[in-house]
Amino acid sequence: MDKGKDTALAVVFVLGRISDTAAIETLKAIERETTDKDVKREVKRSYFKLAQRGLALPKEDPSESTAKAVFTRASEIEAYMSSVDGGGGRLVWIAKVQPNHGLLLIQAMLHDREGLLRIGSAQVRRKELRKMADDIKQQHDVTMIPVPWDYADRILYDGYERAKARGQNGLEDFHEIRSIINTAKPKEQPHPIYRRLNPDEARDGAWREQSRRLLDEPELRYWILTDDWLQAFLPQIEEAQASRLVLNPVQKEERLAAIVREAVKALCAGENARLFQRRMEDMALYFVETGRSEVAKLALAVALQAGEGDPGPLDVSFLTGLVQKSFAFFLSEQKAKKEEETSLIVKP
Repeated sequence: MDKGKDTALAVVFVLGRISDTAAIETLKAIERETTDKDVKREVKRSYFKLAQRGLALPKEDPSESTAKAVFTRASEIEAYMSSVDGGGGRLVWIAKVQPNHGLLLIQAMLHDREGLLRIGSAQVRRKELRKMADDIKQQHDVTMIPVPWDYADRILYDGYERAKARGQNGLEDFHEIRSIINTAKPKEQPHPIYRRLNPDEARDGAWREQSRRLLDEPELRYWILTDDWLQAFLPQIEEAQASRLVLNPVQKEERLAAIVREAVKALCAGENARLFQRRMEDMALYFVETGRSEVAKLALAVALQAGEGDPGPLDVSFLTGLVQKSFAFFLSEQKAKKEEETSLIVKP
């Protein structure tokens, strides 16, 4: 396959994952200018993917200069990211197009607190990359969304610095692998979600109450906060449940609710707040790219509130629900462990 065709197919494939009318406009420009049957066929596939997300074809064609600018930017380096899992991990791919040689692919696993866990590189063909993404979707119901490559590079570098600070082994080849795309230190930049959503609009209306809907999304349904700071609250929860000082169920519930509020405040303070804000910004971008703009706004609203360093005077139902679910999980684990230990005791 020649360089121009390979580049065109790469661009069209990426555009098919961008839930924005600008993507359709650029696809129409590519379709109008190309004579290659394979490229036209890939354009049709991208149209179909975008139509499934509820996008309609625009009446006006984009300008030639706009189409060419997008075409050029997307042709050199592209990046993809998974959703964030319950423990705070996400998979990141950065691929650089190699003329007549497919793609040089960087694969990395990043974690909120621990930073870069694993990194590797490989040379793959476009169809292999697609199959990898399809396999992840089929096996884990997770979509690899397109993200700006410079953002992916930024979180990759930040993850390396965090991992190095805690003494992570196995990252000796990091700079050599990263040199595929960049050798300089990445520049600070706003999260790419702010190019897609208006932060002021995200916190309009009853977002605090509605944010609990996030817990019903498949990607967040099994989120559990596993951080040490949260487990530090468990003795208080156990004491509140067993305390003889509590005179009635109402007082007991009030005490438990107060502990949950303190845990939510701890989640929105200091380093916790910074990490959780990025996690929710990543999820907001993920929801936008997978056609869930209203859910994305709720995720962004939670991210912005966490970034302020305090949940505020009113309840953020998503944060409350997440903390409650995490407490219930750990208490259940502790109970099961105690029952197992008791069952192992040999009675005379």
